[in-house]
Formats: sequence, structure tokens, C-alpha cells
Amino acid sequence: MRKNLNLTHKIVGLVTLFSFVFFCSVQAETAQEKGRLLMEQIDVLPKLEKMISETVLDIYDSQGNKLFSKKSRSANYIQDFRDNDKKLSRSISYFYAPADDKGNGALMIENKDEDDDQWIYLKGLRKPKRIIGSDKSSSFMGSDFSNGDVSARDIDDSNYTWLATEKIEFKGKNLTVEKIEGSFKDEQMKNDYGYSKSIVWMHIQSGLPFKMELYNLNGQLYKQAQLLGFAIKKNRDGEKVFIPTALEMKNVIKGTKTIMEVKQIKTGDDAAQIDPSIFKTDYLTRKWW
Repeated sequence: MRKNLNLTHKIVGLVTLFSFVFFCSVQAETAQEKGRLLMEQIDVLPKLEKMISETVLDIYDSQGNKLFSKKSRSANYIQDFRDNDKKLSRSISYFYAPADDKGNGALMIENKDEDDDQWIYLKGLRKPKRIIGSDKSSSFMGSDFSNGDVSARDIDDSNYTWLATEKIEFKGKNLTVEKIEGSFKDEQMKNDYGYSKSIVWMHIQSGLPFKMELYNLNGQLYKQAQLLGFAIKKNRDGEKVFIPTALEMKNVIKGTKTIMEVKQIKTGDDAAQIDPSIFKTDYLTRKWW
């Protein structure tokens, strides 16, 4: 009986020790560590290999009047989409409306361990222009989105801090989101993109950013983004992928806004005609669709 009693004490002691160690490990996780871990969870969510879509940019003035709509067709491709360490995204867009923009284009190529390539083709210039340095903070096709806003981001470029777990309402449903602050590690990147920091309300399970605040280099709230809609598609492996289909970007300082809508989304066999070789500057002036 004495032996059994000692064994019981030992088991209780081990459980207590394990509980104490687990509690301490949870408590020891800093806001920075948690922010990073959450972003890593989002980064490894399933991706689509190929997608074709139509994009509309509705641009409004500070009085709420719609100035014009810019329409484009886009192709997106992720090389090695199953491998999180190797996946690299590509996108190319051709603008066909309004008439003044017909023939303009944009190209983004994500590179491993080096700066991404981002190009704009404006027919008035008659040659592709590479987006470098401070061009990242310039307006994307006259909208409230910047060139940097529509480019791919590497999570290793930024530091993250978890701020809170919050509830938000989206189309009548209450969702749990994580409020995360991010800022570029490199001061030059901050200057190039024009942001001192960003705060995003992320839904971790889907990877959808439901709200975002962007602050200028003076620390002033500069832009606010809000998710207006999303679609769910399945990739080649049958995994669900959540795609933002409507996003509003407000320039808080100027009072203007742009609504970006993604329509007529085709994936899987419907997007099989995408040839990975089209993602080069030559195809900014050649038909690829």
C-alpha cells in the first residue's frame, strides 16, 4: 500500500510539474512571438496554382462621386504552390477600359532571396517601366492602392506584434480575428513603401484580412482597408482556398477611396490555359489571354 501511495504521489507530482511547465511556456510567449507564429500559420495555408479573373477598380473623389472605372483581365500563377519554401507567385494584367487605359498592363514576379520584379506598361511611354524604390508608394493606375499594396509580400521582411483577439461582424456573422501590427525590418523598405507600420485584423483559419490600417512615415493614419467580399475555391489537391473578391481602400488624409472587385474567377481546369512562360515583360505588349 505504501508503494502504491508513493506512486500516486509521483504521478500527481509529474502532472503538477507538467502543468507548471506548460503554463510557464504559454506565459513566456511574447506578443512578438505570437504575432510571428500567427503570420506563419497564414503563410502556409493552401494556395491556388492558377487563376484567371476580371478586376474592376472603381475610383471615387473626396465627395463620394465615382470618377471612373478601370477594368482589367488578369492571370495568376504560383510556381511550386504545394511547397511553402519554394512557392513563388506571378501575375500579369491587361487593362481594357476605359479607352484611355486600353493597352496598359502590369506584371509582378516574386523572386526567392532577392527583390521582386514589378513592372508597369503605360502605352504613352511605349515601354515597360520597372517599379523600384519610392515607386512602391506611388499610386497604382491612379487608384488609392499603391504599387506596393498590390505586390507580393514576404513575411520575413517584417516584424510582427500580436495586439488582441477581437470579434468583428461581417455580413451578419460574428468572426474571431487576431489584431496584428507589422512593420518593415529595413528602414529603406519603410521609406520605399511609405508606411511606418500597419495593423491588420486577420482571420487565421482563412487567411482573410477583414480590416487594415496603414500609417505614413510620420505615424499618422494614412489609409484604411476593408474586406467587402470573398469567394471559396478548391485547388488541385481539393483544398479550400479563400480569395478576397472585393476590397475598399480609403485615403483618410485625402478623403478619396477605391473599391477593387475581382470577378469571373476561373481556377483548376478552367484556368489550365495559363502558360507559365507569359509572365515576362514581352507579354505586357502581346496578347496572352
